[in-house]
Amino acid sequence: MNIPAPSRRILSPALLIAGVCLLSGCIETVGPDGVPATILDARMVTQRGAITFVKGWDVGRRVAAERRQPALVFFTAHWCTYCRKMEGTTFTDPAVAHLATQFVCVLVDADEEPAVCQRLQLSGYPTLEMFSPTGTSLGRLTGWQGAPALAQSLQAALQRHALLEQPLRR
Repeated sequence: MNIPAPSRRILSPALLIAGVCLLSGCIETVGPDGVPATILDARMVTQRGAITFVKGWDVGRRVAAERRQPALVFFTAHWCTYCRKMEGTTFTDPAVAHLATQFVCVLVDADEEPAVCQRLQLSGYPTLEMFSPTGTSLGRLTGWQGAPALAQSLQAALQRHALLEQPLRR
């Protein structure tokens, strides 16, 4: 008796990664060329108010560059009272949460990444800085920010990003 061998399908790496992501509950990041890039699992993201943040400077900046999106970096510390206040008020505002979806939001804990905070010469917490995908600063805010002020700053950063992304006119 001759039993046919089961057909073997070879899955592309992109399909294999996507399947694993669906099973493990992670978020897939697709690069500009459509190929999966940095894969974020649940341990690599955190929720603050209504905003989802990528944890860590290096991963967050890499994801922003891969997606070609600006980054909104929230520099915080567990002991920072005003950081917690922003998370509970400003980051729950619908307008701020909506604008934040146009950024790769990155959380940098000053106690876990002090060298990054020193290199960027932060003067206090909370600090929010918006960066282009290539690392150009689009604006920095230090201290507690209310929702209207943060929303206005996010809109201005998006406008600066759009200007940077325009091809040079000759």
